[in-house]
Amino acid sequence: MRDATTGGPPDPAVLDLPFAVGEAASGPLTWAQSVMWDAMQWFGKEANQFNIGQPLVLAEPVGQARLLAALRSLVEAHQTLRTRYVARSGQPRQEVHASGSYDVVVADGHDDPARVAEELAGRLAETAFDHEAEWPLRVGCVVDGERRVTAVALVGSHLAFDGWAFHTFVDLLLAGLTGEQDQPEQTSPPAASAQPSAGEGVPQALEQAAFEGSAAGQQQSRLGLRHWEQGLSTAPASMFDLPRAATGDQPIERHLLDSAAVAAAAATLAARTRTSFSTVLLCLTTLVLTAYNGHDTAVLKLITGNRLDRRSRDLIALNTLDALLAFTVPRDVDLLTAIRQTHRPAFDAYRRAQCDPRAVRTVVEEVGRRRGVSFDLSTYFNNGHRGNDWAVTGPEPGPDRLAELRAGSRYTRLDPLPRSDMKFMVAASNAGEGICRLGLLVDTTYLPGALGETIVRGIETLLCDAVADEIGVAEIPGRIGLTPAVRGADWVRTPAGWVRPADVAELVREAAGGVEVAVLAAGPAPDTVLTAYVADASAVPEELHRRVLDLLPGRTGVAAPDGYVACVAAPPAGAGPDAWRGVPVAARGPGRPA
Repeated sequence: MRDATTGGPPDPAVLDLPFAVGEAASGPLTWAQSVMWDAMQWFGKEANQFNIGQPLVLAEPVGQARLLAALRSLVEAHQTLRTRYVARSGQPRQEVHASGSYDVVVADGHDDPARVAEELAGRLAETAFDHEAEWPLRVGCVVDGERRVTAVALVGSHLAFDGWAFHTFVDLLLAGLTGEQDQPEQTSPPAASAQPSAGEGVPQALEQAAFEGSAAGQQQSRLGLRHWEQGLSTAPASMFDLPRAATGDQPIERHLLDSAAVAAAAATLAARTRTSFSTVLLCLTTLVLTAYNGHDTAVLKLITGNRLDRRSRDLIALNTLDALLAFTVPRDVDLLTAIRQTHRPAFDAYRRAQCDPRAVRTVVEEVGRRRGVSFDLSTYFNNGHRGNDWAVTGPEPGPDRLAELRAGSRYTRLDPLPRSDMKFMVAASNAGEGICRLGLLVDTTYLPGALGETIVRGIETLLCDAVADEIGVAEIPGRIGLTPAVRGADWVRTPAGWVRPADVAELVREAAGGVEVAVLAAGPAPDTVLTAYVADASAVPEELHRRVLDLLPGRTGVAAPDGYVACVAAPPAGAGPDAWRGVPVAARGPGRPA
């Protein structure tokens, strides 16, 4: 049926789903929620890219009343589903409501429920959530000619759900829809006073926030912060100290590879090395990236759920935090040895992920200023599959079988984005039917656009090749057609990573008010030392260093000099850079603590 006034489809109907349970409550955000809150504030309307959506076709139609009853039961049991996220006095909080109402959008789809459900989920996901005015879940359903529900469309806010929580919610909803006992046909709930025990024994987000503020939670946080401080004490400032390329207004490219070969090969290598599926993909990610950027040490944030006990596994709430992985990448070994050597650092990183993110930011800033850098921690890895999704259950796949699986791989380039707080991310998720969905995000300002497909397909190639052959880590670029980044002779390697002294000189010149500056490099890589010579006899090195540090955030390929020399005057024009070492000196000062 078409809308007679517009010629388009009619506006869908809306079912009212009221709920009432217990008492209202409020509290601070959990650590995980606060990380996502900050990200969503930064993205604004573009935060719709965080929405988690799923169309769900039911095996058998159910009555609308049954869907409403199943949804109501979950809303009343799990605080997350009746929470608003608000800013009060400049601080975000979560407010759990005791009563309210959901709108459930209804669409006709008796001709094709799967297509209509997918389209409905897409429409529900189009806009970012208004968390102060909106519940963190949008629900729609598709009905047949008899008005029975044949499919459900669900879209959750990433402030409320991570992948684990969302899929757990979906499983619980399916159980409520397919249970043997019919739900009551009434669509209005009993009075709140008649159901005080709803959600009793169910882990809740407010309980998680309370634990994080407790003595035990703070001790856990201190251990995590120590891990961050130790890792950053020797880590390069950025994985993207590279020559920058001119890009258009959509520099963020996204690539997907749906591959049963990746799932089979990675699971096989995990079993062979006695590590994990996550470790295998993480190892390949670091090896490919550092083969391109010329680093010996990899620095990544690992998106970490750590649902290690029954309480966290049953928590319907966002529970992911960033873990820090900083470790020396194995070079003169074969790939399987590299996977084994990655496992322990990755385990330690995941183990220490649970800590206060605001305290993490303080540690990152303090260690950076101590080392004369501003850390660019924009490289991410996200292993999003659940448990043993692809555990090896039969004989290892041989080359012929892997070739057969690779023939069915499907590569997709998604629409680019105007910006992201990530410059590089590899993510793995379960696409069903034994398929791993390997996703890659790259900022083409630092990694050319063609590199994205090379990397995502290259990971598949390396995994499959390693099942049958011994692969040396040094062979990786040649095997996948990866051309390492080219830096000019004007770049040097320092403990902070790759640095272009001319850019450091420009930075110091800005901090010094525009006077003439030269930055000279001395000593062998990767321990090259930078000294800034400033043509200003009144310059105070300590004050100049503080101004340089304040200018560092957002810049790659630069670091504060190791030392400053305030000169009476610049050398004569045309004398060359080394002439700065011979001019009269007014003051000297270090760029690092003694």
